[in-house]
Amino acid sequence: MKIKTLHRSLEDHLPTSSSSTAPISRNLDPALHPFARPREYTRAVAAAKLERMFSKPFVDSLEGHGDGLYSMTKDESGGLSRIASGSGDGEVRVWDLAQRKSLWNVQGAHRGMVKGVAFSHPAAGEEGRVEKKIGSGEKSLKRKRTALGDKGKGRQDEEEDEEEDFDYDTTLARGSPRILSCGVDKTVKLWDVTGAKGANVKPLQTYAGKSGFNSISHHRYDPIFATASTSIEIWDETKTSPLSTLKFHSTSNLSSGEHIVNVAFNKSETSVLASSGSDRTVCLYDLRSGKALGRVSMNMRVNQLVFNPLQPPVLLCASEDHNLYTFDMRNMATTTQVYKGHVGAVMSCDWAPTGREFVSGSYDRTIRLWTAGEGKARDTYHTKRMQRVFTSMYTLDSRFVLSGSDDSNLRIWKARAGDKLGVVDKREMARKEYRDGLREKWGTVGDVAKLERQRFLPKDIHNAETLRRTMLDARNKKEENRRAHAPKGVDPSKLKPKAAKKAAIARVES
Repeated sequence: MKIKTLHRSLEDHLPTSSSSTAPISRNLDPALHPFARPREYTRAVAAAKLERMFSKPFVDSLEGHGDGLYSMTKDESGGLSRIASGSGDGEVRVWDLAQRKSLWNVQGAHRGMVKGVAFSHPAAGEEGRVEKKIGSGEKSLKRKRTALGDKGKGRQDEEEDEEEDFDYDTTLARGSPRILSCGVDKTVKLWDVTGAKGANVKPLQTYAGKSGFNSISHHRYDPIFATASTSIEIWDETKTSPLSTLKFHSTSNLSSGEHIVNVAFNKSETSVLASSGSDRTVCLYDLRSGKALGRVSMNMRVNQLVFNPLQPPVLLCASEDHNLYTFDMRNMATTTQVYKGHVGAVMSCDWAPTGREFVSGSYDRTIRLWTAGEGKARDTYHTKRMQRVFTSMYTLDSRFVLSGSDDSNLRIWKARAGDKLGVVDKREMARKEYRDGLREKWGTVGDVAKLERQRFLPKDIHNAETLRRTMLDARNKKEENRRAHAPKGVDPSKLKPKAAKKAAIARVES
C-alpha cells in the first residue's frame, strides 16, 4: 500500500539568523497575478503624489552681505561645507554650510564689485596642508614656496627634508587656507582665511592688471590661476606679473571695447582652458602650446561656461538667449544638446560632482535643475523674495544647491526637493527607494507623468512662457508659409530651417 504525504522543512520558512526576517515564498507567474500591473500603477501614482506633497526644497538663507551676490565658489581642497562669496560692495566672505554661519570676511576687499572668487589649491607637501607620513624615520618630499611677492625664482625645486613625528590635526587639512578674489578695480588679491578678518585686513599678495577683471579660475592642482579682462592672463601665486597672455577674441583690440566675460579651467584635462567673450565667442586654449585650439561664434553672448568634472570634453554654456548648451570640444561645429525653459537670460550654471546633473540661475528669478541629455528641467525653485540670480552651484556632496541673487542673500536648496534632512531610518530609506523606483518606471505614463511634469510657477513667469510659446508658433508658421509660397527656381534646401542644435551658432573658426 502506497501512502502519499506532504513534507515541508522548517528551514525553508525560518529566518537564517535572529536579526533577519523570515523568507517569503512567492509565485511570480504573471498568470496568477492579473492585477499586478494595475496595482503597481496605483502605487506609482500615490508615490508621485507623496513626492509632490512633501517637497520642500528651501533649506535656509544666509545673510551677511550688504549688497547683491555676484560670485561664488566652493573649496575643492577638502573643505566639504566651505564656500566663498563676493558681493557688489567689495566684500568677500567664507561660509560654513554645516554651521550655517560666516567664518571669515573682509570688508572693502575691492573698490567696487567682486567679480570672481576662487580657493587656492596648494601643491602636495606645501605648508598648510598635512600629508600622511610614509613611516617612522622615513623621508618624504615636501615642496616649498618662495615668499609671496618675490619676482625671482618662483617655486623652488623639490627637496628632501627630514620631518619629525607629529600628531595629525584634521583642522589643518580641512580646506585651503587661502582665497583669491578679483574685482573691477583692476586688482586680484590673495587672502589668508585663517588670519585676521574685518575691515582693515591686508592681503598676502596683490596682482595688478591693466583693466578690470571679470572672472577668475584656479588650476586644480598647481598654484596657478587664470583671469579674464581684455585678455586671458595666466598667473603664478608667487609672482606679481603674469606668466603669459592668451589672445584670440576680438578683445585683443582695446579700442573695440570688447572684454572676456568668463574663463574656466578643465578639471580633468588641466591644461585646457575655455573662455567666453562679449563679442559672443567661445574659445578653447591649450596651455602647453600657449595657442588657441579653436573658436565658435554664437548668436548671443555666453555668460558662464563650465566643464563636466567626469567627462572632460563636455562643456556647458549659459547663454543670453534664455537657453543652455552643451558642446563636445572635439567638434564645436554643433551643440550636443539644447536646454530650454528659462524666460530670462541664464546668468550662471554649474555641474554636479557626479557629472549627470547641473543647475542654472537666471535673470527670471528662478533656478532650475537639469539632467544631462534631457532638454527640459526636472525641477524649478523660486521664492517671493528672491530676485535675479547671478550665481548658482552644487555642493561637493551633490545633496544641496546654492544660489546667490542681488537681494544680498545666499540661499541653500535641496538637490532633491522631496529628500528628508537628518538621519533616515533603514526601513524608511527602503520604502523611499521603492517609491522612487515606481516613479521612474511609470514616469511617462498617465497621471504619474502629469504629476512629475506639473510645476506651479509665479504668474509673471507663466505669462512670459505663454508669450514665448506664442512667438515661437508664429515664427514657425511664418517659415512654413515662406517655404510654401517660395518663387519658382529657388532651391528648396536653402529654405529649410536650421537644425536646433546648430541654430545658436553663427560661425566656426579655427
